[in-house]
Amino acid sequence: MRTNIIFQAILVCALFSASSSAQTMPPVYDVQDTGANVPPYMPSSLNQLPVMMSLPDPFEWADGRGQIKYYSDWAVRRNEIGDQIQNYEIGMIPPRPDSITAGFSQTDSVLTVNVTVNGQTLTLTSTVVIPSGTGPFPVVIGMNTPVNFILPSSILDSDKIVQIMFNADQVTTYNGGFGGAVPSDNDPFYRLYPNLNLDNTGQYDAWTWGVSRLIDGLELVKNVLPIEMNRIAVAGCSYAGKMALFAGAFDERIALTVALESGGGGATSWRYSHYLDGTTVEEIDNTDYDWFENNMHQFAGDNVYRMPEDHNELMAMVAPRALYVTDNPSYVWLSNPSCYVASEACKQVYDAFGIPDRFGFSIVGGHPHCQVPDIQVPEIAAFVDKFLLGEDTASTSNIADNPYGNTIGLSQWIPWTNPNLTNGTSYFGRTSLVSPGDSLAGMDTTVTFHWNGVSGADEYYIEVTSDPTLQSIGRIDSTTDTTITVSGLMRSTEYYWRVQVRSAEGTGPWSYARRFSTAGPSPATPDLISATQDSAANGYLGYSFNWKKVAYADNYLFQVSNDSNFSQINESTSTSDTSLFLFGFLQGTNYYWRVQAINIIGSSPWSDVSGFDGPATAIKQESGIPNEFSLSQNYPNPFNPTTMIKFSLPERAYTDLTVFDVRGRKVKTLVNAELQAGHYAVTFDASRLSNGVYFYRIEAESSGSSGKKFVETKKLVLLK
Repeated sequence: MRTNIIFQAILVCALFSASSSAQTMPPVYDVQDTGANVPPYMPSSLNQLPVMMSLPDPFEWADGRGQIKYYSDWAVRRNEIGDQIQNYEIGMIPPRPDSITAGFSQTDSVLTVNVTVNGQTLTLTSTVVIPSGTGPFPVVIGMNTPVNFILPSSILDSDKIVQIMFNADQVTTYNGGFGGAVPSDNDPFYRLYPNLNLDNTGQYDAWTWGVSRLIDGLELVKNVLPIEMNRIAVAGCSYAGKMALFAGAFDERIALTVALESGGGGATSWRYSHYLDGTTVEEIDNTDYDWFENNMHQFAGDNVYRMPEDHNELMAMVAPRALYVTDNPSYVWLSNPSCYVASEACKQVYDAFGIPDRFGFSIVGGHPHCQVPDIQVPEIAAFVDKFLLGEDTASTSNIADNPYGNTIGLSQWIPWTNPNLTNGTSYFGRTSLVSPGDSLAGMDTTVTFHWNGVSGADEYYIEVTSDPTLQSIGRIDSTTDTTITVSGLMRSTEYYWRVQVRSAEGTGPWSYARRFSTAGPSPATPDLISATQDSAANGYLGYSFNWKKVAYADNYLFQVSNDSNFSQINESTSTSDTSLFLFGFLQGTNYYWRVQAINIIGSSPWSDVSGFDGPATAIKQESGIPNEFSLSQNYPNPFNPTTMIKFSLPERAYTDLTVFDVRGRKVKTLVNAELQAGHYAVTFDASRLSNGVYFYRIEAESSGSSGKKFVETKKLVLLK
């Protein structure tokens, strides 16, 4: 079976290469996915994904082995990108069902498509607007909106174009707000596939599938309808602009995609939208999670930089077919600068293919949302003329309207160099791993690895690394056999391994990686050192906790409770360090803390429990307003275990009163707050400290216009 998959992948690329060159890359295909037989991308967990601050390179193979070399590679690379977008954003799009029927009623000009899966039937119906004449005519499919509401009427009136509306609600309900219908797991698409739901499969997955089924229906009635199947366009605006973009990216039978003002999640970059300001533009943190699968939310915040793909690549999936996108700076939410950056990145793909005229973008404001401005009408008309009507003289080159000029630096977001693609076929021989099995624990530091042989292989390279992202090159060995023994691995370590095939035809992709962990002792029980108060504000205290480092420990689990039996946990957090600062402890409350050491082998017993309190440091304000700042000598002095410290503030001031030991280490913060002018008295409780000399220091800075500062230090002696 594996040999057959590899052969199919090579065959797909050979067919692509045979008809491809820089000048003749196909403008459209007669199948939904030219890479359908390519082995699937294997998704990684969040911690296995490397951080990428720039936009991902659309030419870079997912396993990191470099950029594509040949035009024929794009069918495979494009499939990798599509798999990543499905795995991390929308869910896996179901394949074409076996049972699809379609009919066209010439009486009422309605196309009906019936799709049956698992005994359930979903029905798509669309009114078809057919121009006068005999045809055949190109087709524009409007995304959940009539075509004449999306594209300028001047284009549709003058051209012979069939208009069809894709009714998205017949697949899954679009929630337009205002108290209307809402999507549910009982929508027709989710009834076909009971294992899919709104949590694991977003609506853009379902709608993309639905547009492809509508095109399947057109294929079935092409002898009745006067249509050209190689001249299909999709168009939409706003949320439906996203719908058009996803449909155009995932169905290669679509010759032209027109995605108008699609905003965040469409023809923009998730990364750049987050970089802009997530409170004012649509980004992963605030997009609609009916549209996208819930799993995408793991990339919220700065985790967006771990996303292995981005929408410059979604846009690039349309290539080498034609794509025109717009945005509207009059609406900040649309993330317009992000559209500019993503469009410039997408343009690199069309440039590398030698077909820059097949992509254009326009970011123009000063008009209502989804109303095409005058400047864009001839641009859309040119794309329609060239890629639907076959008028090769129509000019679609250098369409890049935008207000940004040189105000946005692109080099940090688009750092790659485009490859010089040529005709040829890459070698796609890929092995599969046999042993050790995935996620095995307790392995010895000498491990024998075994994998399946690949016909024609001259040599195998095996990589063993402790880096879960596989970005840091680990130990690499080579062999002509399908077995190798590696020794000298570290104990108590998690490793990842993979194998690459090399032959006279070239270097193949890396195998899917597996992981294992080596045996070693569980970590010993940690010894606690100290819990020291070092800040206070607004009635809350901050403490620094320290414990001794434990051999073989990868992490430490730290817990705090009001109960010495830890029946209720107030705080539980993990750290790789041996110190931790936490703020928010209440004054006058008893607390207990403990630490546990952890590695991949297991966990240590809990440390001994140690108590600490949030002492009620009473700050008493006395009567009167002083004329100057002052700090009094504590009384009594020497003391055991409490003493009074007085200070005066002639005006409102930010005040810090802290106790230090003779080595200058902070022992306790007594005051850390903004105080009104007045005389103050603070009780210092040193019951947890050792005998000796200590110092207390006040730092006060006026919060008014005078800007006065006051700093003074005095000595106190604890004698128990």
